[in-house]
Amino acid sequence: MDQKFIDSLCRRSGVPELFSVLTDRLSASKLNSLLLAVYHTQTQRTSPARLLAAYRQNRFTGASAVDAVSFRQLELQCLKRAAAAGFKPLELSPVSPLGTCSVMGTVHQHKVLSAGRGTEVTADATNVLALESSHERQRLHFPAQPLKFSCAHRHLRTQQIDIPGFTPHFGIFCLTSAGRDTGDFSFEKEQLITHVALYLELLHSLLPNTRCSIVLKTLNQAPTDQKLADVLKTELGIYFPETPLESVQLQQGAQEYYRAVQFGIVLHSGDQAYPIIDGGFTNWTQQLSNNRKERFLGSGLGLEFLWKILNGLV
Repeated sequence: MDQKFIDSLCRRSGVPELFSVLTDRLSASKLNSLLLAVYHTQTQRTSPARLLAAYRQNRFTGASAVDAVSFRQLELQCLKRAAAAGFKPLELSPVSPLGTCSVMGTVHQHKVLSAGRGTEVTADATNVLALESSHERQRLHFPAQPLKFSCAHRHLRTQQIDIPGFTPHFGIFCLTSAGRDTGDFSFEKEQLITHVALYLELLHSLLPNTRCSIVLKTLNQAPTDQKLADVLKTELGIYFPETPLESVQLQQGAQEYYRAVQFGIVLHSGDQAYPIIDGGFTNWTQQLSNNRKERFLGSGLGLEFLWKILNGLV
């Protein structure tokens, strides 16, 4: 919402400080009560015909084009393979605390569908898994053993993207590893190899006639980050010698979501290349637990896009 609109609204309301009252002076519970009253009043004025028109017009509410049965089977394949690799599968809530994406990461809140009662519709399950990981690791007094989760979740994002076939809500398969710095980049090496190995095995089992390549991106030129990137590049070359590996140095500030290193897996089919998996290291669990020794790796596979590839729709 732009500032000119806010200023105009406050002037027309006759309460110049209206925005400040709502954002700074009302407690969260009182603001929630106000919003509930507003929503209730709005729904009282809505008819079934208007509701159907809203369903047709609102780009967030339509059903997905995927076949539900085969899509669930694909989700189940991913979750079973992850469970066999030590990732505990979780079924997450459709909503998460307000600010889950914008407070920890660099995502603007306008790109997330904010909801009532202090929540937002989940736009990135890896952020939610970071919350769950920090909650569990604090409860367990930060064990040395990493905590690994997986989930298949439907994300909803509000930004308009001019890409054929893109829909505001879509299925994603996510992996996360949360652990502790034990020196020598041990966590980073072990967990990156685990994530990449699982994804490559999954893709090769589903699409045996396609090729995959790995992309490793260094996000800044700090000596420690450069050293980490070099170590991870060596590890990837050792564990996946038959998979092409591309190393990329990004310009400073080109990407602020991940820290130090980002990785991706590209699916090659004929002349087409599909960057279908993305992941990297973040400081989210450090922020959440106020513990600089904590480490976190999150990654995601475009499940709906993969389903379309498997069904010849891409």
